Amino acid sequence: MKAHDSVAHMSREIPPHVLYASPVPLTAPNGASNKGQTLPLSLIAQIVSFVEDVGDIARMTRTCRLLYYMTLPVLYERVTLRSYPETRYVDGRPEGYGSGSPFVMGLSGLASGNSAPLVKEFKVTGAWTESGIDEYSKGKIPDSTILLGIALRAAMDKMIHLRSLVWDLDSKPTKSIYQGLAARPTLTSLTLRFPQVRSPRPIVVIPPMPNLRRLRVSDIDPLCYPDDISGLIFHAKQLEDLRIHWSPRMRKEAEPSVNLRMVFGPCLEAKYKLKLKHIGIQNFYGPNTGDLAEIFEPGSIEGADFLDVFGGIYGRPTTIWVDETWKNIPDATHFESYKRHRISEPAMEHAKILSQFSGLEDLYVVGNRLCDRDNTKSEYQSPETAAATPATSVTGSTPTAFEEKQASLTCKAYLRALTANHGQSLTKLLLPDQFPLSGQQIGELVSKCPNLEQIGFALDKDAGEVMSLLAPFLLKLRAVRVLANANSDKILAESELIGLVDGTRTEPLYWKCFNNNVRYCGIGDVVIKLDKAVHMPDAEGNLEWLNRVTLASLEDVQQFEIWSLDKLEL
Repeated sequence: MKAHDSVAHMSREIPPHVLYASPVPLTAPNGASNKGQTLPLSLIAQIVSFVEDVGDIARMTRTCRLLYYMTLPVLYERVTLRSYPETRYVDGRPEGYGSGSPFVMGLSGLASGNSAPLVKEFKVTGAWTESGIDEYSKGKIPDSTILLGIALRAAMDKMIHLRSLVWDLDSKPTKSIYQGLAARPTLTSLTLRFPQVRSPRPIVVIPPMPNLRRLRVSDIDPLCYPDDISGLIFHAKQLEDLRIHWSPRMRKEAEPSVNLRMVFGPCLEAKYKLKLKHIGIQNFYGPNTGDLAEIFEPGSIEGADFLDVFGGIYGRPTTIWVDETWKNIPDATHFESYKRHRISEPAMEHAKILSQFSGLEDLYVVGNRLCDRDNTKSEYQSPETAAATPATSVTGSTPTAFEEKQASLTCKAYLRALTANHGQSLTKLLLPDQFPLSGQQIGELVSKCPNLEQIGFALDKDAGEVMSLLAPFLLKLRAVRVLANANSDKILAESELIGLVDGTRTEPLYWKCFNNNVRYCGIGDVVIKLDKAVHMPDAEGNLEWLNRVTLASLEDVQQFEIWSLDKLEL
């Protein structure tokens, strides 16, 4: 009797938040059912979906039986195994003390446990030490590489719901791993990075994966024995997103050792055109043989990224002869469906392409390649010439007068094409810092492109005041970015901004309102957040709409493409 009273007393003292998470129906102390205290499983699942930290999700699996079953699929939905080249220590002891490294133990758990079927996105990354790497030169694959392939194949064979694989390990996948992926009908996304190692190793012809929709391959170097992806691309009839990144070595050394047939040969032979929605090509260096127009179905591509591919006004002198073969402008039918376009090499020919079609929504011209151009000055000098030539700073390099003139003409051609052909559709625009815009050019953009939501450009002399006057007419504008140059430095040199940036300002800073939607403004490397406008007196006592200005970080503006896509990455 006393024991029964003790249990009943304990049931009253159980915290409500524990009762709500109980996996069994709750019962009131008098024995009556109390269904009102039970949270629906759908509500618990909704709460769990808001938890992003992996550590928090892991701790939730240990709270009670219900949350274990609810959070375990979330915990294993995305799995990343990272291998480190050196032994790491925690509290003076090596990681995995008493067993193996976290990479190996995690792989063992996936291969031997029952959690692998929950994995939907799998990533292996880091540095894998191949013991006996000299065995490659003897025609033998090291045992460590074979064993790694066996363990990974065993784990992936149990991932029956695998949708995405990212291979970022500095050791190529073995043939058995590719065969396991080919047998996985759920796989729709594959990312491969080939190691930059020149030791001899087998070249695997990757088997077909017909359900693949997204393929990204990086660091292709013909001297590093990359695997053959041509058959994989040809048989992926549902492929929508293809991004291929070659090693920058070939363009840097002016070595035209690659061609498009190495990747698209089966497609060209079968006269099969890829129906892609997005294509990305980076660091390709090879002559134009006319194959590019025969690879893709005209009218299907909506987005295209071409980074360091065709040369431009700041191209390398050593690549000029190969880049010249790409000057022929293709037919306009290849670009009619473009909605989003990103390049890193502005050129007059590209401006002419933009003038051949209409409807472009996003254009990003990223990066300043002056440093790469100057690096080539010393690459092909003799020791005597190099010794006689005074050293110059790469970061302080400036364009020549001819290049400045070409940049000015090219800028005008771009603005003419954008305002005449894409003004009503353009919503996001990032121009390079080599194109400083005058007040007249800014006014032309404002009047011809009223739907701009994000814009980034460099300012010419005395253009800052014009921008503040014209910005209210861009009613949909949400973010403005002024790229770094001498004129942006003058803006940052104002006393108000100096105090805001270095943290010495104690009073709130207010700016005259751009418009009701602008929330972020970038000036060089500084990001400023504009709070919602308030009606208050200015310094002269007149009532105006003003924004309170605070300092923000680059992480705060990654939602805006004029920042997040301004990088040389596919």
